[in-house]
Amino acid sequence: MDIQKIRIISNNICYGPEPSSTDEVEQHLTISSTGRVWFTGYNYAGGFGKYEIGRKKQFNIKKITTDEILNLFSQYCEGGQLLCYATDVGDWEMQITDTENKKHIFKGSLCGEVSVGNTNLTDYIRKYIPINDLFVFSGDFIKEEYEK
Repeated sequence: MDIQKIRIISNNICYGPEPSSTDEVEQHLTISSTGRVWFTGYNYAGGFGKYEIGRKKQFNIKKITTDEILNLFSQYCEGGQLLCYATDVGDWEMQITDTENKKHIFKGSLCGEVSVGNTNLTDYIRKYIPINDLFVFSGDFIKEEYEK
């Protein structure tokens, strides 16, 4: 599959204490085939469903990195992956748009374990997209490991 764009919305709201107004609870990450990346992190602020933008970032990544990311996600789409579903963690939704403008939707819980072969897609994205504390497909992260 030839991918034009990947958009991942990760929401880290789960059972437990209510987040504070400054807690980042949702992230939107878009990667285009041109290497353009858009990121928006939303804080809990006004409560559930009333999030406010806490941070935004737009930048370009190298063409070779973009091609590798799109290739991995293409393999993911074609692989018929099993997804992790849990009710006590946040969730993610991914929309992949191919070059024919057809949209492919995938959903799961922020359990991690979204992989192609031996490549964990969350770890891969965190390694090559220079944004601290990315949720991607897992709400767990080790800040020091991914900071650039």
